[in-house]
Amino acid sequence: MRKFDPWPVFFKREWNRNWPFIVGFATTGAIITKYSLSLTEEDAKKSPFVQRHKKKYVEKYPDVIVRLNHLNHGDLANVWYLC
Repeated sequence: MRKFDPWPVFFKREWNRNWPFIVGFATTGAIITKYSLSLTEEDAKKSPFVQRHKKKYVEKYPDVIVRLNHLNHGDLANVWYLC
């Protein structure tokens, strides 16, 4: 005689309770990713948020900024990586 396997019951019950959160996180992540990837260098230069954080990190970690800028040639990824 086979033993009862509780995992399918557990996953079905948890899926029924948690699917709105999972779908919400996926949707929010997709929206944030879409808008983050559409940013350009000009957007970073104009953004007070990026400038404020970039200034803070340049003062705190100047050697890291130099290395990142050298590796990626001033790519926007450097700014967002540090924020």
